[in-house]
Amino acid sequence: MKKAKKLLILGSDFGTIEVVKEAKKRGLYVIVADLMKTSPTKQLADETWMISTTDIDILEEKCREGNIEALMFGASDFNINNCRILANRLKLPIYCENDYSWEVARNKRKFKDICKKVGAPVAQDYLVTDSLLEEDLSKIEYPVVVKPSDKSGNRGMSYCSNKEELLSAYNMAREISNEKIIVERQLHGKEYNIHYALADGESTLLYFSSTHHEPEYADNLYSFKCTTSENLKQFINEVDDKLKKVFKEAKCKEGIVWVDAIRDDDGHFYLLEMGYRFGGVMTYVPYNLSSGFNTIGWMLDISLGIKHKKRDLPKIKFPLTSVAASYHLFTKIDGEIFKIDGLKEIEKMKDVFVDIPKREQNIVRLNACMGLIGIYGENIEEICNKLRKINLYLKIIDSNNKLMIIKYDDYNELIREYNTGIRSF
Repeated sequence: MKKAKKLLILGSDFGTIEVVKEAKKRGLYVIVADLMKTSPTKQLADETWMISTTDIDILEEKCREGNIEALMFGASDFNINNCRILANRLKLPIYCENDYSWEVARNKRKFKDICKKVGAPVAQDYLVTDSLLEEDLSKIEYPVVVKPSDKSGNRGMSYCSNKEELLSAYNMAREISNEKIIVERQLHGKEYNIHYALADGESTLLYFSSTHHEPEYADNLYSFKCTTSENLKQFINEVDDKLKKVFKEAKCKEGIVWVDAIRDDDGHFYLLEMGYRFGGVMTYVPYNLSSGFNTIGWMLDISLGIKHKKRDLPKIKFPLTSVAASYHLFTKIDGEIFKIDGLKEIEKMKDVFVDIPKREQNIVRLNACMGLIGIYGENIEEICNKLRKINLYLKIIDSNNKLMIIKYDDYNELIREYNTGIRSF
């Protein structure tokens, strides 16, 4: 009998549990390495290694001893970067082997410069250096956003309405980054997450999703993200071709790439940043049911040495009446997770995908995303009905019996957006 190929996954990040499931469907022997004693991903794997994903020398030795033939990862820049180093040493395929494209995807300044070069829309920015020259500061029109060019997840980002706030925000950003600090016009509007599939240096729009926050909580705590047709036609007409030029200029050739964009109050889209990896939003898991395109399978192909051609790119006809969504479980208090109730009921629901690495006895910080739930529905009504049940079942509490997560229940907004989007086509 032919031995199964061995796949090593670095980390138990968002998305890794679905990678394990896809790999097992293909008959692969799956190993997961990180320092977590246990995780849903590790529980599903065939074998686990208690090795830090930063211990490249040890991982290389273990991979050679164990005949590892492919490497994978989840939605983590950190672990993908480690995977790139390991893949290079082992001469194993990886989608992002080009150093330049990986650098652009991790640096907002470099991404923004490419956008300007090809004419893709970005917010106006201002020259501000560590000298904090009055000559530069006097040219700024407020409000502005200050952010390090090399950090994600809103780390080091501030909104500023005057010079005093800007100086404080700039110094705070500099404390966590040695890269350039970006000062740009603050945009006001809905944020969108847009994914593309890549093959042989060409790209095609995969899906377009909107972000939603629970009223009363911060705008950037996007509790709910779902595919939508609202403003999709405008994005295709005004941004799509220019964005494809950005990917070419960044030398992205295969895999998955995504961007975040805001549709400002002025009625136009502006690009914020780019990611050359699985998106942390995880909407692509239920999107397989909407479009028939298997994002994880696409990336796994590449790790197994399968090269996609332009003809393999998905040809998705918009608008889609079905909806793929991801429910992000943001914490509203910090502390230790004492108990999680309702997961068994949720996991039994049809076309619902649970990805919650943080479990009982884990410590979580305020405003952190501790897990995701993917949801597929044939229409928005089905999505809302499933979301109501999830909100009813799910209870994540601390030792004082306090609910630790923000629950999203603005169903009317989801319905409004869906209907507006379908009518627009």
